[in-house]
Amino acid sequence: MARVHVVQREALSVDDLARLLAWLEEAYGDPIGSWRRETWTDVGPGPHFMVYDTTGELLAHACIDWVSVTIGERTLGAGCLEAVATRIDVRGKGLGSMVAEAAGREIEAHTEIGILGTGSIPFYERRGWIRWTGPTSVTEPDGSITRTAEEDGAIMALMLPQTPAWVRPDLPIRRPRRDPEEPW
Repeated sequence: MARVHVVQREALSVDDLARLLAWLEEAYGDPIGSWRRETWTDVGPGPHFMVYDTTGELLAHACIDWVSVTIGERTLGAGCLEAVATRIDVRGKGLGSMVAEAAGREIEAHTEIGILGTGSIPFYERRGWIRWTGPTSVTEPDGSITRTAEEDGAIMALMLPQTPAWVRPDLPIRRPRRDPEEPW
């Protein structure tokens, strides 16, 4: 039976991260070399959740970026679920669900709310994530704020037992910019 391995970011070498980036490009159907090499710097130090086959080949992956989000005018600690993917030939076997759910438990253990940006809304809704309906924006490295209307409707939240009661998905939400090309 497949199991999820939790690998801390610092345990992954530069070569490991380069291989993982190429694996993700392939899993997402993007051209090899199309993702920014700085992806792992931008995503941050959170743990990686991986499922391997019996030969050690990676089958599914997810990771967490620990960020602060501002909802309305208040800031919360958040776990941003990132880079959830399953190798194309093993999709539909629950491996993506395994890594997403393992990451969700880690988010619940360490933050006040989970967030993610996705085009796969039904996949996450089945796991308890809700669509954020409020306006989205990002804080730029220089401290300015940029409205990200293109992200409206694609942001989801995982409400946790410790999520403050005042948090509502219709409130404005803002996070630090993820990278120069992808704000969320």
